[in-house]
Amino acid sequence: MIATAAEAAHDVYAGLAEHVDAGRDVVVIEPSDLATFRREYERFLPDTSHERLAGASYDVMEYVFGLLENGGDAAALRAPAAGTGPVSAGRRVAYHPHCQARTIGVGEHATAVLERLGYDVRVSDTECCGMAGSFGYKHDYYDLSMDVGEPLREQFGGTDRVVVAAGTSCEEQLDALIEPTPMHPVELIAPRE
Repeated sequence: MIATAAEAAHDVYAGLAEHVDAGRDVVVIEPSDLATFRREYERFLPDTSHERLAGASYDVMEYVFGLLENGGDAAALRAPAAGTGPVSAGRRVAYHPHCQARTIGVGEHATAVLERLGYDVRVSDTECCGMAGSFGYKHDYYDLSMDVGEPLREQFGGTDRVVVAAGTSCEEQLDALIEPTPMHPVELIAPRE
């Protein structure tokens, strides 16, 4: 599927190039996309195109962290509220960083942002949720996927913390392993309406 991947890389770059040319940043919520832009597209795009896209692309929590570090107003973001309900109980957060976010060094930005806003964050020590992209969806690998994810059930199952995970695969896997349904970290900080 090398030709398919190369075509996708060129299509993505073509769709984003005018925005990168205009000085806009590319902000993604899926860590696998960012890993692809920063690492995998190096194999498919000309060096200059890859460098431009990789240099302009950010994980959403990495981007928020950068804004706050450069004087952004933390008060514009939602901090933990007193009272009841999942976000109120969310003063205490159980966070599982996506494996791709860990690999490219952006997983810690969510922790830093949440802590800056007053959340008490417990980070998973489990490296992989077991989903591995679409691997865990496949009938032949489902049981193995659940076995790999079992440490997350042991660590976060029955927790009184709000469970958060970045990335579709991790959220889906945690949803299958524990209750309640996990949230994406950006959902905890989205400005109040």
